[in-house]
Amino acid sequence: MSERKIILLSAVALSAVALPTMASAKVGNSTSQESQTALQGNANASTDIAAGIAADDIVVTARRTSERLQDVPVAVTAVTEQKLADLAVRDIAEIAKVSPGLNISSQGSAGRAKFAIRGQTEADSRLNTDGSVGIYIDGVNIPRTYGIRSSFVDIAQIEVLKGPQGTLYGKNTTGGALNITTQKPTFELGGYVDLTLGNYDNRQLLGTLNLPLISDTVAARIVLQRIKRDGFGSDAAGNPIADDNVFSGRAQLLAKPSDKLTILISGDFTRQRNNAIDSLPSVDNFLVAGNGPTRALGQIARQLGLNPNSAADRLAAYAAIKPEIDAFISGRKIFDTFGSRPAPDDVNVRGGALTIDYELSDDIILKSITSYRYFNEKRTSASPFSFNILTSFSTSEGRNFSQELQLSSIDGVGLDWQIGGFYNRETGNEWQAADINPLVNLTTISAVADGDIKNSSLAGYVQATYNVSAKLRLTGGFRMTSDRRGIDYHNRTDPAYATVPLPAGTVGRCSLLLPALGGPTFPNCNYEVGKRFNAATYLLSADYRPTRDLMIYASHSKGYRAGGFTSQAPAAPVTSIAALDAAFAPYDPETVFNYEVGLKSDWLGRRLRVNLAGYYQDYKNIQQQIRDLVNGTVVTLIRNAAKGTIYGGELEITARPFNALELNAGVSYVHARYKNFRAVDSGGNLLDLSSRPFPVPAWQYNLGAAYSLQLDDGSIRASANYSWQGAQSFRPDAVLQDSVSQKSYGLLDGRIAWEIASAKLELSVFGKNLTNKRYAISATNLESIGYNNVFPGSPRLYGIQVRKSF
Repeated sequence: MSERKIILLSAVALSAVALPTMASAKVGNSTSQESQTALQGNANASTDIAAGIAADDIVVTARRTSERLQDVPVAVTAVTEQKLADLAVRDIAEIAKVSPGLNISSQGSAGRAKFAIRGQTEADSRLNTDGSVGIYIDGVNIPRTYGIRSSFVDIAQIEVLKGPQGTLYGKNTTGGALNITTQKPTFELGGYVDLTLGNYDNRQLLGTLNLPLISDTVAARIVLQRIKRDGFGSDAAGNPIADDNVFSGRAQLLAKPSDKLTILISGDFTRQRNNAIDSLPSVDNFLVAGNGPTRALGQIARQLGLNPNSAADRLAAYAAIKPEIDAFISGRKIFDTFGSRPAPDDVNVRGGALTIDYELSDDIILKSITSYRYFNEKRTSASPFSFNILTSFSTSEGRNFSQELQLSSIDGVGLDWQIGGFYNRETGNEWQAADINPLVNLTTISAVADGDIKNSSLAGYVQATYNVSAKLRLTGGFRMTSDRRGIDYHNRTDPAYATVPLPAGTVGRCSLLLPALGGPTFPNCNYEVGKRFNAATYLLSADYRPTRDLMIYASHSKGYRAGGFTSQAPAAPVTSIAALDAAFAPYDPETVFNYEVGLKSDWLGRRLRVNLAGYYQDYKNIQQQIRDLVNGTVVTLIRNAAKGTIYGGELEITARPFNALELNAGVSYVHARYKNFRAVDSGGNLLDLSSRPFPVPAWQYNLGAAYSLQLDDGSIRASANYSWQGAQSFRPDAVLQDSVSQKSYGLLDGRIAWEIASAKLELSVFGKNLTNKRYAISATNLESIGYNNVFPGSPRLYGIQVRKSF
């Protein structure tokens, strides 16, 4: 069925639902407008603050309608515009510093982010897998996060939703969701220019222009950003590594032809032209992982003119690389990769969305969200040594179309309800060539993984809240989802991408079925597979408010993440149909059953806010990476762990001892264990992996403070934040855990801003990682090659910021 037909049929079906007259009247509700409860809460809060007796109220859309944060029976961390300013945030990864239970890292590309909530994270980043955390910008699902780190500007608020999102949100997720709201056009002329200068020759220019085009009817908002920053290190040829060179922008057109109709058209782009990412070995494991004739020390020995088959010569190779390893570990040297040309880390992203809100009647709102996104990425990376151990080339390209329709009636009286449908179609290609120990490991010159991806998702959902009384509410939701995953493999060994000189007689071959058994001959490799996954998810919750400032709630929900296929390539053709099916076998969907209780409260005349949530999750068919032997070659595959349990909680406290001082603290605990993790490798051997750790820290906490001093013409605001997280294993599939793990550490950030009201000018100084802590944010398991890599976090960064508003 075509996308156009699906959209038309969905619109007809949802309009038909709207025809009957509802039993209870709903006045002035819209998912794009604040509910009467939220508005009243804000008005009360503003009055209380003016009287100097209360903390701020925050309006969130965690349940696809506007509500006070303290009225939402969901564990939510709201990061406001002011908090973003206090942290000098230009990178979405930094919000993890103030959101307990959330982890954000980046591996492989500076423009992409990897998210984890409550112990659940993605098994892989490729197009044939789904993440455990959904990302939404102005209601639009962002399935691939390329470019999101570099274009995170002009943001109004971020909501971090914790726990499965299996009903209201477009894509099913097991871990949670990030609901990001940008600044929208207004009907007043204005804007600002923001200049940031910092160390590493950091230069950032941001400009925003708000244009009223037709009085109270049409307005536009344009945002442009340019970033230039030197690298944190350089390679052997002096080329910069881990630099930042980004141009991004967003344009929005808001139209309100009538009181009943609102239209928002938006478009965005990101262009990143960075050099290679930063990576380094964290510990010296070469004598264990790299000691073999076809591994790293054998490769180094051959480059030195020695015999890789000689143990003595491999020890001589180790002596040659040992000074570089020590320099990495001691911090005397940051990066030193093999090669003479800069390695690209290029990303292009563009997208557009059309959001329409229409008030069908006084009590029913219809909302349509249509989106199209495109990205392509090109990246080259190499081993972080002056010796040629590994060179990897990759490209990725994806197109995504989505359509969502929502019908709702919500006013906090009687029965509130929402019903909707979601459709998503994604196509793309992922290509990777890896030249691994090329002088001594001839079978991997050069292993190419090449797959054409076709994914689709179709879902329908309904959720309703019955307001039993002013104090008690009951909520139920149900969603049915059908996902299809398809991939057309062209995996092969292609000498065209191998490092010269090539061994004599090297020829390309398909890494599929042997030609003698009927398989394709190089380069005509083709093996197409596909599978459909269906799932029903739900939500049940109850919340009770004994007083105005206290709410308790309990909920039970089911989340689901679709299955898929692993796209990595065996280095040699398989020898049977059974072996071919095993090498490219799909993994199953995973499900999580979540049980949660929570408390939201204000105390001491609303000067103290305490929010607490505890949860228990029964986790089944967990998608995890394992290292498997396929036709004599170790490859990374995604398999399903049988069972696991996760339990823990989050506590967030906000206090205002007096008007000028704000204090906040947050802590989270995650206890994640496998009940039974057994997998069968391609040789039929049973692997017991139950003792593996989950790739998240057990403990996290943050402490923050902000002090505002009012002046005759403006104010001075000083803020600081300390975020700490416990020890973490980035790659539980690695044998040498000390080389892919990070010990506990903390980061200290601070900012002082001086606002001159009459000049509409703000001057600030900021610092991040002020203690210059060395830490890793991710890792790669390369033990089959001879070493493991970690990806370091940013060093100490500081600078000045000037913002002129008009």
